[in-house]
Amino acid sequence: MFRKKGLAVVIAASLAVSLGACGGTKSATPSQDDNEKVTLTYLSWWNEKIARPLIDAFEKENPNIKIDFNSAEGSANGYAQLLTTRIAGNQIPDIYHMSTEVRTDIMKGGYAKDLTGKPFMEGIDPTGAAMYSLNGKTYGMPVSAWAGVIVYNKDLLKKAGVPEKIPEKLPEFIEYGKKIKASGTAVYMEESNVVSGSFLPMLGGYFAQHSITDENNPIYKGEKTFSEVWTPVLTQWQTLSTSGIMPKEVVGLSGDQVKQEFLQGKLAMYRSGAWDFPDIKKAGINFGTAPYPAVEGGEPYIGGGPDSPFVMSSKLEGKKLQAAEKFFSFVNSDKGLSIMDESLGTISSSTKHKTKVDPEFEDVYVNYLQKGKYFWSNWPKKAAVMAKTMSDNFQELILGNTTPAKVTEALDAKWK
Repeated sequence: MFRKKGLAVVIAASLAVSLGACGGTKSATPSQDDNEKVTLTYLSWWNEKIARPLIDAFEKENPNIKIDFNSAEGSANGYAQLLTTRIAGNQIPDIYHMSTEVRTDIMKGGYAKDLTGKPFMEGIDPTGAAMYSLNGKTYGMPVSAWAGVIVYNKDLLKKAGVPEKIPEKLPEFIEYGKKIKASGTAVYMEESNVVSGSFLPMLGGYFAQHSITDENNPIYKGEKTFSEVWTPVLTQWQTLSTSGIMPKEVVGLSGDQVKQEFLQGKLAMYRSGAWDFPDIKKAGINFGTAPYPAVEGGEPYIGGGPDSPFVMSSKLEGKKLQAAEKFFSFVNSDKGLSIMDESLGTISSSTKHKTKVDPEFEDVYVNYLQKGKYFWSNWPKKAAVMAKTMSDNFQELILGNTTPAKVTEALDAKWK
């Protein structure tokens, strides 16, 4: 995923200019010769070294289609800036990726092809696709996802005399944690200078039970406030800190410092994901993973979201469109997704392919990630401002310096 502060404003302005400039411009009319070479421009989020196996395999199966590969190596901001420049210059790539921060501007601006109901979309996780949909139409094909979960030390749980299975309801999780704490072990930590890795999945589980999605979210539609929707969930989440299960000391700790506490065998549970598994194994930790427990009115959920989806330019037609559809079909196939697993390190969220994950992650992967039971904040506006407001106020909540009601009031004030 990529981010660029203020990018939505830049794109909103450039969309109007370039849309007017392109007018009714169409892709070059292809020859009637079925053997004609078709070239697709692809602005990739990944660098060429790791993306090349996917491209080579596709071109081998489709010798008449060439992928003109470009990428913005180095940073997420670099990709976003390059994409913005291409849009402003009316040079939209035939295939590209888009982030949650700029998705609305791109979709409303008419720069993404409607992919709704296309055969290559079969098997795509509806949760991921919904994040790149507008007015009932889907404009992105997310084939993989990331997940943030509870990672726990099995030996420390055994030492505390508690079962290995993490409770699925928050009140039971609190009591479970008190037993671990009584054994002399720190219970749970997460990085607090970013948006909470435990609150969001709990909110997602609550939303799932109340059929709240990005498209019908009453906050985003201006029908309700954060105070009305978030406060009941946040009040329950706060019990993690008021009970001492998540200590005040997490405020000020970096993600790496929290991780080191776990690797040194001082911490029973922390928020992490597959990116930390190699280090955990190297440290010799006997570990497992679990979803976050449910608040009242919710269900167990994990943190996470789709990786930046594949997008087609809305200008594609004729043979270039047919070629792009073949590429999308290849990407969302067992072979394509398998190549992505190996070369890009992705985790498939499509039913067309099951990624071979670490056995410790298998249950969470199959029963949560692949079933779309994941959630993350996807602000349709003021993303950077809202994320900072959230993390700053949550830190004060953990320290006991504010209340859930005041936190949501602060969010409402920034949202206006």
